[in-house]
Amino acid sequence: MWKNYFRIAVKNLLKRKLYAGINVFGLATAIACFVLLSLYLENEWTYDRWYKNVSEIYRIRLDYGVKGEKLVQTAVTPNILATTIKGLPEVQKVVRVYHRNVSIRYADKSANENRFIYADAPFFQLFSFPLKTGNAATVLNGPNMVVISASMAKKYFGDTDPVGKTLMINGDRPFQVTGVAVDAPSNTHLKFDFVASYSTLQLREYWGSANYYTYVQVQNPAQLSTLQASLTAIGKQQLSDEERSGGAVLNFVPERVSDIHLYSVAADMEERGDIRYNYIFALIGGMLLIIACVNFMNLATARSTERSREVGVRKALGAHRGQLFWQFMMESALLTGIAMGVGLLLAKLLLPAFNQLADTQLQMGGAGGYRIYFVLIGVFVLVSFVTGIYPALFLSGFRPVQVLKGSQAATPKGRGIRQSLVVFQFAASVFFIICTLIVQRQMQYIQHKKLGLDRSEVLVLSGFKGDAQQLASLKGQLLQLSGVTNVTAAAESPVFIQGGYSINNIEGRQPNYELNINALPIERDFLKTMGIALLAGEDLTHADIADILKEKSEERAYHFFLNETAVKKLGWAPEVAVGKRITLNGRVGTVKGVIRDFHFATMKSKIEPVVIFPEYDWFHEIYVKTGGSDNRQVIAAIAALWKEKLPAVPFDYHFLDDDFNRMYQSEYRVGAVLGTFATLVMVVSCLGLLGLATLTTQQRTREIGIRKVLGASVTSVVAMLSKDFIKLVLMALVIAIPVAWFVGHNWLNAFAYHASLSIWLFLMAGALVILVALLTVSLQSVKTATMNPVKSLRSE
Repeated sequence: MWKNYFRIAVKNLLKRKLYAGINVFGLATAIACFVLLSLYLENEWTYDRWYKNVSEIYRIRLDYGVKGEKLVQTAVTPNILATTIKGLPEVQKVVRVYHRNVSIRYADKSANENRFIYADAPFFQLFSFPLKTGNAATVLNGPNMVVISASMAKKYFGDTDPVGKTLMINGDRPFQVTGVAVDAPSNTHLKFDFVASYSTLQLREYWGSANYYTYVQVQNPAQLSTLQASLTAIGKQQLSDEERSGGAVLNFVPERVSDIHLYSVAADMEERGDIRYNYIFALIGGMLLIIACVNFMNLATARSTERSREVGVRKALGAHRGQLFWQFMMESALLTGIAMGVGLLLAKLLLPAFNQLADTQLQMGGAGGYRIYFVLIGVFVLVSFVTGIYPALFLSGFRPVQVLKGSQAATPKGRGIRQSLVVFQFAASVFFIICTLIVQRQMQYIQHKKLGLDRSEVLVLSGFKGDAQQLASLKGQLLQLSGVTNVTAAAESPVFIQGGYSINNIEGRQPNYELNINALPIERDFLKTMGIALLAGEDLTHADIADILKEKSEERAYHFFLNETAVKKLGWAPEVAVGKRITLNGRVGTVKGVIRDFHFATMKSKIEPVVIFPEYDWFHEIYVKTGGSDNRQVIAAIAALWKEKLPAVPFDYHFLDDDFNRMYQSEYRVGAVLGTFATLVMVVSCLGLLGLATLTTQQRTREIGIRKVLGASVTSVVAMLSKDFIKLVLMALVIAIPVAWFVGHNWLNAFAYHASLSIWLFLMAGALVILVALLTVSLQSVKTATMNPVKSLRSE
């Protein structure tokens, strides 16, 4: 029996190739997209959840500020915190992680590496990263020891065993390779290529500098409240009575390591995910499947006229309704199975492009990846049932006498349902198109908004480790190069300043008043190079630099630049602020000038107080402003000079624009994915509309022939066939536009600075959908309207 069902199903699909092709292509496209998005979401939702004792591992977050104001929340803590909490009864293990960019050399191979971390000895025991060689308990238990990833072992040592070999770090520090780790998976926030022993740093432990990630493993997750109470007490102990009376807050908060990627509010070593975007991608994947299923049901029920005589004859010959029901379900399952195979093949072919689009390293199969195939089995069963159940019930329910007389065939049921499904399809298309346009508009707004500094044509040279004299020498020779207009240096990127500081002992304010502030150590020509405007005061002089280069720190006199927001926070006018004495984390000095506000963080947050000050101890990057005429020649000249002056440091550069764009990677990714899948949603919807239009015109062939005999023009016939579908699209617009406005408005509100929602954006999306729908329907309408009416009437 089932063999017969299968044989008839194959015969029917081969007989109706257009119908089968539309459904297979639509379903296959939807399944391919579903597979790709499922792999992406699995990667996101399993982030840091694969550690052996994941429920016991927490990262300590630092919250500080003034009561009544928004607290600063950061993932880094003072290095002494680990030593302080190590003896707590609820703590089993403590590990500090310190991230650095370094240059590495082995024999004739050298490179700058940005995935280099220092970690305490229990690192590989706590996080259960597998080692290919080495003992997890001992690989980091002494100074100058390093574990490298398998890919780095291949890069620097080829097929030679690296264990026991020596790597030179930053030109002059030898590290012995003690182990090789399996490459860190893509679903961990602790991506590393090198893990060096923390004891190598030999740092003084104190509370004054928060630059270290602190992880703990508790004895029992039920002890979390006890740990939190202990951490709260430790934070309070670090505040003086004067600071507490002034409302100062210093608190340490444990965050589940499994929540860091999607839910943490603190900055991290890598870009965090966003749970909202995951919901959007899940919605897209589900919506594509639903739309493809809708197409199937629409076309199947619309074909009721064509299949009704077949059903009538088979019932007259004794077929039961159950037999017909399972026949149609078999056709549905066969078509779904074919589409599933084609969809999986498409997904495999498109996976490299999707990885590039989404900035991921996903694989089909592999560790945990086979779960997708179990999901697909469920999808196959569900889609086969959903796409087949309504047509099977509808078609198998025909009464043979009415069908053979022609009454039921002439008046197929379900027209209202089919129209509703078309409205649903195009409402989804309009929604995703508008959302894509909103994301693209915001990205254009971000790119073209004036930041308050000039980031264009600025080369960032990484890896400099020299002192003030070496910097001055290199800067002088860089300025002599053709095409170089300015040179400066800073501790970190000016478009993403993360340094958390505080100023106190402020002239004219109460002694216990303290202002949390971001700060950036800079070189003398920083303001000029970056085009940051001075509102009051003057730029740095050579005498100012001499004040901060004194050998004894207590003899140094600092000169600070505050931005407009900081000055307003202190209640000063720009002219009044100049000359005021302040202390920045122990650095005593005066306000040299007031600078115009500039964006030094993502536009999701408002501009905060910031202080810029010269200090030559912490430069990590050199900034070279070029004329922009021929950057290739300029870069080649800089590279030659760099190799001459710093032969032990690999030449590594990028543009400041890259730092800026990196802050919005998730938004760019969402825009790209939305744009791609919005197009696919529209294509799949139009396929369904094309199939439905084809069947509708077939049903009205005789009517069209009669109209043409009576003098109807091709234009009037096309308009008659198209108007019903265009009405449905207009209904979809009415439904989708308010929903898209609500979602887009809420998304934009996540940015402190954002584009406006223009009515033209919605009109553009509506016009695009109407045009595409009209072209789709017209493909079949024009063909039918231009047929010879005699031939049309004969076919009936």
